[in-house]
Amino acid sequence: MRIVYFTTAIQRDDYKAFYKLWNISLNPSNQNFHNKMIRALAINNTVDVVSIRPFSKRKCLAKYLTEETKEEDNITWHYIKIKGSKVRRPFVIKKEVAKLLKKMDLTDTVFITDTINPNVITNANRARKKYKIPTIGVATDSPSNISGTPRSYTLYLLKQGKSEDGYIALTEGLNELFNEANKPSIVLEGVVEDNDTKAAVTKYGKYFFFGGALPEKYGVYRLINAFNKLDNPEFKLILCGHHADEKKLRDAIKGNKNITYLKMLPVKDVLALEAGAFANINPRPYNQDLDRFSIPSKTIEYFTSGKLTISAQSTILNKEFNNCALWCGYAKEDEIYNALVKAVKMDEDKRIEMGLKAKKKAQELYSLSAVNKKLNEFLSQFVK
Repeated sequence: MRIVYFTTAIQRDDYKAFYKLWNISLNPSNQNFHNKMIRALAINNTVDVVSIRPFSKRKCLAKYLTEETKEEDNITWHYIKIKGSKVRRPFVIKKEVAKLLKKMDLTDTVFITDTINPNVITNANRARKKYKIPTIGVATDSPSNISGTPRSYTLYLLKQGKSEDGYIALTEGLNELFNEANKPSIVLEGVVEDNDTKAAVTKYGKYFFFGGALPEKYGVYRLINAFNKLDNPEFKLILCGHHADEKKLRDAIKGNKNITYLKMLPVKDVLALEAGAFANINPRPYNQDLDRFSIPSKTIEYFTSGKLTISAQSTILNKEFNNCALWCGYAKEDEIYNALVKAVKMDEDKRIEMGLKAKKKAQELYSLSAVNKKLNEFLSQFVK
């Protein structure tokens, strides 16, 4: 089966250089998810990635993005040329995508598209109409959760996203949001890397770890305050990832020498930190909208580390991993603090057992090979 995957994601090895082109911090969560999805599909399928990379003349140091092709096992990464003013740019992208697709053999092909980027889904839907190829929308979030966007942006994405032939959704709530016509669908909560514990970081001693998107709304300052209250010099807190206001973050931690912020790191380094942690923490607060439309992907990633996971409750994950993690309710500051204390006091054998139990279950449900099997079965119905 050939899959043409419309996305903003790029090859992992290229992301570090791309990130450096920006004078703002990019949130890598969508990049990471779609990259893993693409590699899961490519285990036994041919995948052509139509990558419409983010671009801004004001925020990106490059004047334009050049066309490029990269080969990676069963994956061909096609980076679309992007240039021109904000008004002109969609027309350039349209032309470049059309030129690329014209060269492809689209026999036995399925299109897959991200549903929360307007350039991506617009071009995927245009190709769907032209080539009469079944197109599957990947619903990773509600458009209304995208920060700094007007209501018109949300309504446009919802309208575009509701026209696909099938859906891969992270939650049943997202499937209901996009899939009003009850078309074929699969709910897939996440996809995870294999975490090689041999590469585990040990130089920090005993440490709690939080890595990923670090905006205030995801609880990073609650975690810092809770850790400060712990007041136990035996333990450190390691933070890494995307934060829009690094000065504010550094000001919050400068009074505690046991807290370290490592900025953005390559995926392999993050996984090594998770594998070496005393416990991994996701302090993202619980709320009903997030619970319905979003899965705490960082919590799923932590499960693969083999170490104890501390996380706010999640209706879906609580069902599968109820006895495999420390669930800290709504992740209020006192709840996070209580979880830290409980982790410190926990019997070591029990703590290790919980971590390994979570890892085994996460691999069964969300490993690249497990996801490949589920997606192949789902997508086979769309290939004639």
